[in-house]
Amino acid sequence: MSVEVSNNQKKRKSLFRSLLFAILILAGINIIAYRWYVQWDLTADKRYSTTKATTEMLQSLKGNVNVTVFLAGKKLPAAFKNLAYGTEELLKTFSNESHRKVAYRFVDPTESEDAVNNLRQYGMMGFPVTVNDDGGMQQRLVYPWALVTYIPENGGEARHMPVMLQESNSMVLNKQILLRSEILLEYNLGNAIRQLSKEKDDMIAYLTGNGEPTSPDMLSLARSVGIAKYGMDSLNLQSVPAIPLSYKAMLIVKPTAPFSELDLFKIDQYIMQGGRVLFAIDATAANIDSFQHSGAFTATAGPLELNEILFPYGARVNSDLVLDASNNAGIPVAVGGAAQPQMYSWPYFPVLEGNEQLAVSKNLEGVLSRFPSSIDLNKNNDGKVKKTPLLTTSVYTKTVGLPSVVIYNQSILEEPNLATFNKKNVVVAALLEGTFVSAFAQQHSDALNAFIDQQKLVVKNQSSAKGKLIVLSDADILLNEVGESGPAEMGAYRFKKGFKFDNASFFQNCLTYLIDDNNLLEARTKTFQSRILDPKRVTEERSKWQFLAIGVPVLLVGVLGLLYTFYRKRKYAHK
Repeated sequence: MSVEVSNNQKKRKSLFRSLLFAILILAGINIIAYRWYVQWDLTADKRYSTTKATTEMLQSLKGNVNVTVFLAGKKLPAAFKNLAYGTEELLKTFSNESHRKVAYRFVDPTESEDAVNNLRQYGMMGFPVTVNDDGGMQQRLVYPWALVTYIPENGGEARHMPVMLQESNSMVLNKQILLRSEILLEYNLGNAIRQLSKEKDDMIAYLTGNGEPTSPDMLSLARSVGIAKYGMDSLNLQSVPAIPLSYKAMLIVKPTAPFSELDLFKIDQYIMQGGRVLFAIDATAANIDSFQHSGAFTATAGPLELNEILFPYGARVNSDLVLDASNNAGIPVAVGGAAQPQMYSWPYFPVLEGNEQLAVSKNLEGVLSRFPSSIDLNKNNDGKVKKTPLLTTSVYTKTVGLPSVVIYNQSILEEPNLATFNKKNVVVAALLEGTFVSAFAQQHSDALNAFIDQQKLVVKNQSSAKGKLIVLSDADILLNEVGESGPAEMGAYRFKKGFKFDNASFFQNCLTYLIDDNNLLEARTKTFQSRILDPKRVTEERSKWQFLAIGVPVLLVGVLGLLYTFYRKRKYAHK
């Protein structure tokens, strides 16, 4: 009897030691997991991984980041719940990769007065959605926003940036739009953290002195620069002997007055010194408002002196007009005295497609152009400069020479003859990057030599560092319309209320690519596989999949139980 008691005690002690050992192992694993986070992303599209640039940015953070997400609430629509879940998973990764320097919280605006004040203060507007609430359909406001706050390491003033989580140009949402929103979460939140963590804003020069537009036509452009956390000064080209290199980039937008040789020389030498430039040139002088006075007007050629320096770099803006029969913004026409006009094809306003191979132009929902021209990419500097299309037209395109008569009448109602639209993917925006050779490398005029000597300038015949230029053949891509209610947003079209093209996103991507060599644009190239279920198949095959998901596992457990019982009976029946 005493032997049995002793054996039982030994068994209890052994069991206790085993249990204690298991607890210690689990505690150790939890401590290690907390301090050294490891994640394996086994998804095919790497949905839960961040790009190398984002990871390096997070690991090098000096200050702390607080992210307040307002996409929360018990009655959040299902589609937005998925977006909220994706946001939370991403912020978990941000927190771990930054060694806990990124903290986050979700706040329901309907239950917090402070949240409402923050939304109002930073202009974060709600979106109306219809939800099934207590048995009836009701309209609620959803706030797909996050407020990113950066607190500097030295205890300086906190910096804030609102980030819209929902990537959409329309108030009408669908699952594809929300999937696109999830794809761009990493870039939108990561870029906000990067911009806020900079000690000072990078400065951009907006060139003036050659008839460039000012407010209100470029008001949305200025706002986009501010939203992207860049600073911008206007710079009169004729007032300085050289463009200051303190400007990380320069914007040349819709010049209407000719450029002198001296003007072109200053731009050229800024590029040779490593400056980056966005050229937005209107090769076609045309405006849809001309129809207010007549049913027709003549589109004429705009000033193209900038080609004198662009051509040696590898690009030329042509003096022509691009028409797209397949993908365009349309124009309203009242037919037969109808009260409501109908939208008809308007080839003069192509909606441009982005190059999906480049982060600058990937994942764009169409960029609106107005009377664009074509761009030729030539073989100049082929070994040193890479030339890549950014925005192109559809496969049903044609070009017409200038001057050209533009007519608004019943002929718009006729279907365009696609046989005459025999060009495809005409380039309207292009990227040039590499080592540029100066357009003035071969010769200088006597007047230019005298200016160089007077200012004691050091002339460079080749760029010292890798340069970047972006060329647009339609400056209206970056400008906003001005109506009776004031300036509209960049990408808004007067005949499509409640919708906005992706012009502003494209412009901000261009700025980021030009200015920041360590940018996070790589995150824009991510692609998630659509896992949206077919509603028709869901209805038809619901019972089958419910049986496979629930019934089969229960049956397997039952069968395994019977087999185990049968095995035990046979095993012990012989004893």
